[in-house]
Amino acid sequence: MAFLILTIVFSVSIVITFRLFSRFNIDNLQAITTNYLVAAILGFIFHPEAYTFSELPARPWFIFSCIIGVTFILTFFLFALSAQKVGVAVTSVTSKMSVVIPVSVGIMAYAEPLNTIKFTGIMVSLLAFYLTFRKKNNQKIDKRFIILPILLFLGNGANDTLTKHSQMFYIGDEFLLFLGMVFTVGFFIGTTLIIIKAIRNKDPRGMVQRKNLIAGTWLGVLNFGSSYFFIVGLSLFESSVFFPIFNVSIVSLSALAGFFFFKERLKPINWIGILLAVCAILLIAFGS
Repeated sequence: MAFLILTIVFSVSIVITFRLFSRFNIDNLQAITTNYLVAAILGFIFHPEAYTFSELPARPWFIFSCIIGVTFILTFFLFALSAQKVGVAVTSVTSKMSVVIPVSVGIMAYAEPLNTIKFTGIMVSLLAFYLTFRKKNNQKIDKRFIILPILLFLGNGANDTLTKHSQMFYIGDEFLLFLGMVFTVGFFIGTTLIIIKAIRNKDPRGMVQRKNLIAGTWLGVLNFGSSYFFIVGLSLFESSVFFPIFNVSIVSLSALAGFFFFKERLKPINWIGILLAVCAILLIAFGS
């Protein structure tokens, strides 16, 4: 349980850090790219056994680390685009409801047990996601962009499922090397995007700035910690237990962090969502 709690703490810290980026005018792309570099270095450094980079492509998990590295950074930018075009609330709920994909795969493909209490907890967690982010406004969604949250739903679900599959059958004790490769792929993609952006815009601000490097370094430490405890937690819990508790905790604690630290207003329906999140966690825990 300690690893699950640490995963949640580090993940919520990432959410808070991103919230602070806008306050300090941090360039997201530069910070995220730096974050991947720092996280990759930490992964490679802390791996306890001797290895050479030339032998990593022969590892059975290598192809999965490359795929996940690509989808991680792409789903992040997809999240940002969806938030701009469709709205933060819809995007956030859609992103977290993707939990149904790895949970369903875990039950059907890995024969994880499902009883009435656990099933009820999963259903309550989905309702909690929705209510926590529910906003009473008249925002209209442009149908041209409705594909964005759908792709985000599928992308996040695929990421979680691939990570669980890799952990179960391929990674073994080499999860630090696995994470190192995932972050390395993300770093190269981010660096490419920075170069393309600088050339296309012909903007000197496209050059890397010191404050973005500092912010990215801090984000990288949090990202590495979150990912490390995430992988370890997956090895200790069933998908149908880990993912609902993990996602519903992040949603609820992020909402509470916004309320207490950033003065974001929570309506009664949002508080009901947070209360349901706690109930969902208890149901899933007792049903396991």
